[in-house]
Amino acid sequence: MVDSSSPGSPRVAPRALIVLGGAALGAFWGFVMWGITTLAGQDSGGRGLVYLMLTTAMIGCGVAAFFGAFGARRRGERVSPRVRRKS
Repeated sequence: MVDSSSPGSPRVAPRALIVLGGAALGAFWGFVMWGITTLAGQDSGGRGLVYLMLTTAMIGCGVAAFFGAFGARRRGERVSPRVRRKS
């Protein structure tokens, strides 16, 4: 996703950064959950770590996109796509 507001060098749009931040926070939380369950004696190994990190990262992306859309709507930006109807 490239922000078209600056004609110079392309940069990542703020919405994409919000979603990537949600993914990073979700992946970190998955790592914390894996560490807690490992310390509790239920070792799931590397596969369990990858599973928890991926699933919580996806949840983090969804939550970040949801709240990012509300923030964009509050600022007056259009959130839904434009659908052109044939006349």
